[in-house]
Amino acid sequence: MTTDNLIIIKGGAYNDIKKALRQWIDLYSKDLQDGLTFSIYKIGRENHIIQADKSLDNDRFFYLVNYLNYPGDIEYKIDIEGYTKGKDRNQLKDKYLLVYISATDKEYDNVFVTTSENENFKIDFGGKITKTGENKLFNYPTDLILESPETIKINRKAIAQKEEEINENKLEKRFKILSIITFSLTLIGLFINLIDPEIFRKFSFFLGLGIGLWFLGDYKMLQSDKLYLYCLGIATGYLLFILAMNGDFNKGILDFGALYPICLLIVQKPTRILYKTIFNREPEVDRPPKSYWDIPYMMILFFALAALPFILMDILMK
Repeated sequence: MTTDNLIIIKGGAYNDIKKALRQWIDLYSKDLQDGLTFSIYKIGRENHIIQADKSLDNDRFFYLVNYLNYPGDIEYKIDIEGYTKGKDRNQLKDKYLLVYISATDKEYDNVFVTTSENENFKIDFGGKITKTGENKLFNYPTDLILESPETIKINRKAIAQKEEEINENKLEKRFKILSIITFSLTLIGLFINLIDPEIFRKFSFFLGLGIGLWFLGDYKMLQSDKLYLYCLGIATGYLLFILAMNGDFNKGILDFGALYPICLLIVQKPTRILYKTIFNREPEVDRPPKSYWDIPYMMILFFALAALPFILMDILMK
């Protein structure tokens, strides 16, 4: 009798079952080993079987059964039963398990199991295992004929590329929105200057500082060569705009915040390249930092934003 990570589904269209499986794989892609396989069999009308990779651990198998019953953005009504063997060090270890979703379930973040000895448990996704009053009996169909499956194989490289494309699209969308806001605020500054140049000076200072903080906070955007060049164009354009409004290159451009974005960018690029050369990964500007070496990187960027404009101006004005 084979009970290693087999899932029997009654109800639902084949394409919906496959879509739900793919969604679950995408959701847990970072936790799944490269090379894992999931085979889908169509057994007559609205009857399907999924053979999950036998090396899939119990927790991930439980999550899969639960997700297939409660998939995101898919509407169907199914009866689902999974078969596996207890692998974890608990009261279920080495026992054959029938995994299902109880008709009385109202929590949606658990599965129910019946052992081959007909013991009934509920397993929540916090890891707690409790006995239940369910009267589910262990059973396993012995007349299954599994032929011509459609197999999905975990490809970590392809998943990473897909995630990178999704992240890149999100970054570009956010960049477009914020760049439009920046351009709009710059135009507003022109009208403010016609009314009160002193207010324009204060407005421009906070705008320039805000652009620099945007670049610093959205650090992953600067890891894209294309978006970095766009940011450099914005910073250079803002500097030229302030120079035109100020009429000369003097310490007044500090009051307009013109140097904050450009100073951050001219330091960030070589510092990031050096960091990647040494540690073979991208630096991160999160709190708390994932590595000790992210701290000095963050400090260098803060220095470039907050202090370098004043140092640079002193040098250039001598």
